[in-house]
Amino acid sequence: MQIISGLNQDYKRHQIIQKYVQEAQNHPFEQYIYICDQPAFIENIFFQYTHCLVNIQIMSWNQYLKQLQLQYHLTQHHLLSQVEWVYHLRNIFNEETFHCFDMENPLPFINELIPLIKDYELYQINYQDIHHTKLQDFWHIYQSLLSRLDSYTHLTLESLFQNVTFHEQDHLIIEADHLYQKQRQDIIQRLATTCDVTCLYTYQHDERLFNLPYHHLCQTSQVIDQRTYFTQHLFSQEPVSTKETQHMYSFVAGTPYQEIQRVVYTIYQKIVDENLHYQDFTIIYPNQNYQDDLLTILDELHIPHSLPYQQERCYERSYQLILQQFKQCQGHTFHELAVELLALELDKDYQDYLQKISELDGQISPQEFIEFFQMTFPKSKQTLEKRQDEIHVYMIGQGEAMPSTHLFILGMNETILPQSIKDTSLLLDEDIELLRKENISTPLTTSEQLGVHENDIFKILTTPFSTLTVSLAMNSLSGETLLPSSLYKQLTQMYTFQKLSPLQFLPLDQYYIANGKATHKETLNQNIAHYLSSHHQPDSLTPELTQSLYSSYLSVSQIETYNQCPFLYFIQYGLGIYPIQDQKLLPNELGSLIHYVLSMNIDQSDDISQLVDQYLQDHETLSQKIAHSHVNQYFIEQLTQDLQITLKVLKQFLNTGNFHVQYKEKKVKNTIHDINFKGIVDRIDVYEDYVSIIDYKSSAKSIDLNLAMQGFHIQMLVYLDMVTKMMDKNPGAVLYFNTKKRILSVQQSMHEAINEDDWIKQYRYNGYIVDDGSHQSLLNLDPTFDRRSALIPVSYVKSRDEYKGQILSTEQLHILFEKISDHIYELYQNMMDGHIDIAPKGSDQKATHTLVNPCFYCPYHSICGFDVFYNDYQLVEFLDVEKILGGEDDAV
Repeated sequence: MQIISGLNQDYKRHQIIQKYVQEAQNHPFEQYIYICDQPAFIENIFFQYTHCLVNIQIMSWNQYLKQLQLQYHLTQHHLLSQVEWVYHLRNIFNEETFHCFDMENPLPFINELIPLIKDYELYQINYQDIHHTKLQDFWHIYQSLLSRLDSYTHLTLESLFQNVTFHEQDHLIIEADHLYQKQRQDIIQRLATTCDVTCLYTYQHDERLFNLPYHHLCQTSQVIDQRTYFTQHLFSQEPVSTKETQHMYSFVAGTPYQEIQRVVYTIYQKIVDENLHYQDFTIIYPNQNYQDDLLTILDELHIPHSLPYQQERCYERSYQLILQQFKQCQGHTFHELAVELLALELDKDYQDYLQKISELDGQISPQEFIEFFQMTFPKSKQTLEKRQDEIHVYMIGQGEAMPSTHLFILGMNETILPQSIKDTSLLLDEDIELLRKENISTPLTTSEQLGVHENDIFKILTTPFSTLTVSLAMNSLSGETLLPSSLYKQLTQMYTFQKLSPLQFLPLDQYYIANGKATHKETLNQNIAHYLSSHHQPDSLTPELTQSLYSSYLSVSQIETYNQCPFLYFIQYGLGIYPIQDQKLLPNELGSLIHYVLSMNIDQSDDISQLVDQYLQDHETLSQKIAHSHVNQYFIEQLTQDLQITLKVLKQFLNTGNFHVQYKEKKVKNTIHDINFKGIVDRIDVYEDYVSIIDYKSSAKSIDLNLAMQGFHIQMLVYLDMVTKMMDKNPGAVLYFNTKKRILSVQQSMHEAINEDDWIKQYRYNGYIVDDGSHQSLLNLDPTFDRRSALIPVSYVKSRDEYKGQILSTEQLHILFEKISDHIYELYQNMMDGHIDIAPKGSDQKATHTLVNPCFYCPYHSICGFDVFYNDYQLVEFLDVEKILGGEDDAV
């Protein structure tokens, strides 16, 4: 095994990567694996020396171990879950006696204990006869926990391999600065018996603290380094001379929030002024306290970033239901309490959690169970949206600065950066020294922990950057005075830092404080004045511009988009701006595939898999997405299987009724108030003088008559009018068929026979049947039904001898379409008059707001800049549908 040390990490990486790229090209059948904390960063360096990574893999340490887990067929092995950790440790304290720990409720202490027990495993701490009561208790707890686990359950991922004999013969390059624990070092040593292993450390043999944790690991290392002013003097106690620079900046803010705000707005301004990308910037923050404010301010400006979003679970309905139910719980065991809680209407992940709890043995009071639940149920859900262009935002120790970016380092205050690490953990420094005297492996002392922390800071500061900006705050939010850190003082002694230029683009609250005026910014004040006078609404388009931007033909979906929000229509259909597509399968792509297969096969018997393959061959973009993603491949395989079921149901519906397929994917066009419309109808069925149209949807869809009269979900109603005029036939039905696979009730036993009629009913059409009084359309759509149709949304009430459900008379349909056509004409006039208002539709009722408001899925938030002070939702009305349409409307 080869050990490489050196303080200039960027230089060292380039030298090693350049060497191994050449070796990999010379030995194409040998595998080269680069293990590091930030694979995406390292991949960029590799691509500076090669165009492809044929026999080179780049991954994190955990990813590599999981790869080994699959390779050695250890899939039955798993890590101890949080529930298991707390359950076993609670039982240990309740069932066994200790010298130092005697408590009625051990749960609060267990949270502190879990990291220590993990350290016992990671550092392979092993002692038995040591005369120290606290250490004896820790050893007792650790051994007792291990004795309660089966051979497939482990405390750490590394423990899975304790009995594995490695036989890899790969070339491993490992950035090992964070792999100093004994268990990890042992795995590296064992791998080195068959593999060509090279370990890289950020280390130089001197007395600076960031070298301390690695002295014993780098005694025989080979040095690959390039000295710089930074690497020579950073964190040293020697006096240094000040070097002149033109690319280092600093500033002091009032509070950490203002500090973050200044950094984010500076980035926003530089992107505009210097035509930069988001990926040209890196923000490093010192601790978790900064993350929420960073998220808030970055999201205010709609700036894409690499931070994950945290959703707190304690505010969820199911979480609150469980807490409320505890007051009434009567059970006194894990099983009894879990069963009581499972009777509630809870989300699936809560049900799964309680199902696991119900399998635990032992007694527990409802009061203690509340604490157990709060400790073991995940406190938050984390989501991470990966974008092509985003600001790199990382906490010290969890990420690195991307080379050659504009680097911002927050929080250079004393005790914050570098952080203050105190000797207050369960295993104190004196305990560690006692164990080391007995030659027992131990965790790091507080000095060594600070050394690792300073090593992480060192690597950030020695990464090549375009500019460096360091900052600090004067006061905490609680009013406590904050001081500049020793690191900040040393940096400002080593280099000349320029003051960060004043912002031309200020945060909104600062404008309000200044009454919206900044006397030295005339252009800015003019823009502010226009913003206030226009109430953040764009100017109307000129007639000439309107004619040049908009097509002479409209689709119904386009007029629906304008109805939802004129500005959205202008951006999407006027300017033709669309968001960058990623590798996810889009709904419209899948919809087109489904429509193609169904239209080709509804009255034929072609092989569905061949139809899907043919479609993918004809659509290169979709084919490439599938080829490059195993997830997409699996999804298409499942979709192909689902289409088998969908076609079976559709053909059964068709065979049951007397309507037959006349057209598939039929192009239609007509005028409404002299406005040209065109579109494509999925399917047109005919029976004698009646025509019905069917639209295939991948989710549930219905027609709300109130909203239809206001321009929403009118596509199929407009198509029905076009088709009846084109074919000179009477309207029979406008129907939606949901192609989504149905799920059988969880209440039904797996051994119970499936009732096919009940299953078919789950696929019932949605939409409206048009009845001219003769009942011919509904009776011939489903001639078989007696009381409630399994095909269409209609039922027969024998006692009143009438049909009820989603039925419109021909007179009601005529009135409805008059209302729709008048609304379309009004929308078109506004469109051609150049109105592009930021005025999305909305509703005071949540369910209706979800149906009509386009903002939730809109990709143009950062363009429109919807301002709650000036922009309002245009609220839809709640019309008296029955009164407008006349007569009894059974569907309303």
